[in-house]
Amino acid sequence: MSRKVVNKVKKFMAMGSALMAAAVFFLMGSGLAAYGAESSVVEDITVTFKADYGEQGEIPDPEITVTGKGCSLGDVQYRTAYDRWKPGKKVRVEITLNADEGKVFPVSLTRSQCKVSGAEFVSAKALDDGTFQVKADYRPIVALADTERAGWSSKNAGRAVWKSVEYAPGYSLVLYGDDKVVKRMNVSTNSVDLSEFMADDDKTYYYEVKAVPTTSDEKKYLKEGNFVSSTSQELDWDEETDNGTGDGGSVKGNNYVLPDGTKETDTWKKIGGYWYYFDQRGSMAKGWQNIGGFWYYMDANGRMQTGWVNTEGDTWYYLYENGGMGVGWIQPQPGVWYYADGDGKMHRGWLSLNGKWYYLNPDGRMRTGWLQEGANAYYFFSDGSMAVNAMIEGRYIDVNGVAH
Repeated sequence: MSRKVVNKVKKFMAMGSALMAAAVFFLMGSGLAAYGAESSVVEDITVTFKADYGEQGEIPDPEITVTGKGCSLGDVQYRTAYDRWKPGKKVRVEITLNADEGKVFPVSLTRSQCKVSGAEFVSAKALDDGTFQVKADYRPIVALADTERAGWSSKNAGRAVWKSVEYAPGYSLVLYGDDKVVKRMNVSTNSVDLSEFMADDDKTYYYEVKAVPTTSDEKKYLKEGNFVSSTSQELDWDEETDNGTGDGGSVKGNNYVLPDGTKETDTWKKIGGYWYYFDQRGSMAKGWQNIGGFWYYMDANGRMQTGWVNTEGDTWYYLYENGGMGVGWIQPQPGVWYYADGDGKMHRGWLSLNGKWYYLNPDGRMRTGWLQEGANAYYFFSDGSMAVNAMIEGRYIDVNGVAH
């Protein structure tokens, strides 16, 4: 083959290689461009519920906003009528989103793809390509009002009585004697006997009281009221006690029914001075109940119990004034300590905590001083902890707490 022909072949092959490389570059470039183009599918949404505490006693509407590329807020529907909203009681909200031009929604989104703030995510699914529905449970909030009247019982001069506050699960009270604090306490009723703290006849006593949430969960949707000072006016306890709920409802059978025939569910009701709980089916709760992460005990009549209760054999539990079951160290009265295990049962006998030993008497009271158990004697300090490696009243206490 001549040199001229060989050169022509080489030029042809070189041109072919260049064209092939150009084609490959074009195809790759087109693919990269297509890959880098913005997706037409809306895949990230955030729905925010924001409510500020308004006027005392008024339940504000939440402000609902939506952020996310390619969509905007549409219609909002509440599945509970506003006049039936209760602080902390879930209200189902259905939110419709509209896709922007050129955008479409997927069939559904998970809670990580559809984030809900200020409410509880329920579901997120498409109604069609251009509309999307988000369901969430919102818990209304309220600023507790101030009591309208605070005075003293006409039948017992030492009993503080004040007008109950709507939605208030409890009250904080401060007793003063000559403008100095005598006693602070929290109560679940709108009356308390203060006689034992008012023994000095030379002092002038008065109290301040305000409505407050009583549990960590209630603090999420209830804002405490302001202190109101008592006056010298006499109030009739029977009239001021909250014998009704103020919503016109009543107990019918095992349910609490509103005037329109609707059964109240998942809610507390104070009736005749006692607290009752109606579960998610609307039935009056009885026995042990876990509500909002706390254990309560209702008797056979549905009344919430407080103080010591014996629910089985000789097993005792302590329930605080707000009904919550006590766990750990409990002091029902000054200077008297008990210990409740993790399941709430009153502990008896030996107890090891944080490297120290304690002893609880058969009646549950924490032991202090000397204990004779068989042939061995032990000594417990005023905080209940057992002495070890110490000299007590001329006796040597060894590493096991045994006196010699």
